Amino acid sequence: MGKAAYPLDSYEGIQKAISLGADGSEMDIQITKDSVLVCYHDKLLEEATDATGEIYNKNWDEIKNAVYNGDPYVSYKICSLDWMFSVTNDTIHNFTFDIKFNDPDQSAANSDIFQRALIRLIEKYRLAKNITIESPSADFLESFKKKKPGYNMFIYTDYETALQTAKELGLKGITVKADEVSAEQVAEAHNAGIMVAVFSTTHRNHEEVIKKNVDIIQTDDLEDLLERLK
Repeated sequence: MGKAAYPLDSYEGIQKAISLGADGSEMDIQITKDSVLVCYHDKLLEEATDATGEIYNKNWDEIKNAVYNGDPYVSYKICSLDWMFSVTNDTIHNFTFDIKFNDPDQSAANSDIFQRALIRLIEKYRLAKNITIESPSADFLESFKKKKPGYNMFIYTDYETALQTAKELGLKGITVKADEVSAEQVAEAHNAGIMVAVFSTTHRNHEEVIKKNVDIIQTDDLEDLLERLK
């Protein structure tokens, strides 16, 4: 398979998905040393850009000019979440913030900094109804929910653990790998009032995933999925 037209988590890639007809987009969110929220998937900057190191060890000014590696990506910069929403002012589509809390310091104080940065951004752009906070950390979600009980929050891990945690914490939903959840399990979650999102979907399993009646499909082959949903 060739490269996608745009880098993962780039502004251009997210806008392309929306222009094709997606209801929204999932994006991976990290935080800099000076509390700027950044859209970026990998742990190390050098894995996908011309910068080096970890985002949590950098101030925004140190990485704001980083560009993605390799043709055809050389003209695309890493972007901050604040800049993205200042440009789009998008309160129509739905966005999932996949929280990449990579800092080895997983303390409550450090989590609080991340959470408050997210809250500031969501409130600044009036996005509370459009954002889902997604994390594999029950502790992160539990403490976040105490700050903002009305926010949509999904936990992602294996199905059984995710469902139990969502019930215990009163979360909106769970996120699981597409091939690791059955239609019966989706129905079980729905009966408990819990939504189901799936990832790792491509043209190879779209038909199967659609039949499972999940609520959110995160796919790498958007055009194929949209065609099948017609």
